[in-house]
Amino acid sequence: MADRIELGAVVGVFGFRGELRLHLHNREDSVLGAAREVYLRAPDGTERVATVSVRPGAGKRIIARVEGVDDFDTASALVGATVLVDRDSLPPVAAGEFYVADLVGLTVEDPEGTVLGTLRDVVAGERDVWVIDTDHGEAFVLATPENVIEVDHERGVIVVAGGALVGD
Repeated sequence: MADRIELGAVVGVFGFRGELRLHLHNREDSVLGAAREVYLRAPDGTERVATVSVRPGAGKRIIARVEGVDDFDTASALVGATVLVDRDSLPPVAAGEFYVADLVGLTVEDPEGTVLGTLRDVVAGERDVWVIDTDHGEAFVLATPENVIEVDHERGVIVVAGGALVGD
């Protein structure tokens, strides 16, 4: 399991005072409800520790303030960074829930046990889309209760409904 969990990413700048627009994988979670220390990982892999506080914006926006970032140019340099926290600082997951980091790399099977591929990525959105590497290339699964039958961490397997893979 990963030592750090990705909470989301910086997707833009909000205004001219250095606030950022965030996309969070789980908007309802209160992990960033109070100012806390996070890691900001730039697209080139470099990381910096930052203290971040968030507030709701208009619509589904999440607006963040990073301590020490107070202008548009400094904030712009953070666009594209992922926001991570130490796993041990997060609450344990409830039954039927999981952290995305724990899914990547799991084998994807159909209900009969036929291996379909390996989960490579999760594209977060209104409904997450799982990217599966198969023998035939890339395929996708819309992560809905109808399509995802089981996530078995002990076996390292995700069972998806027959016909759930698109693009294979």
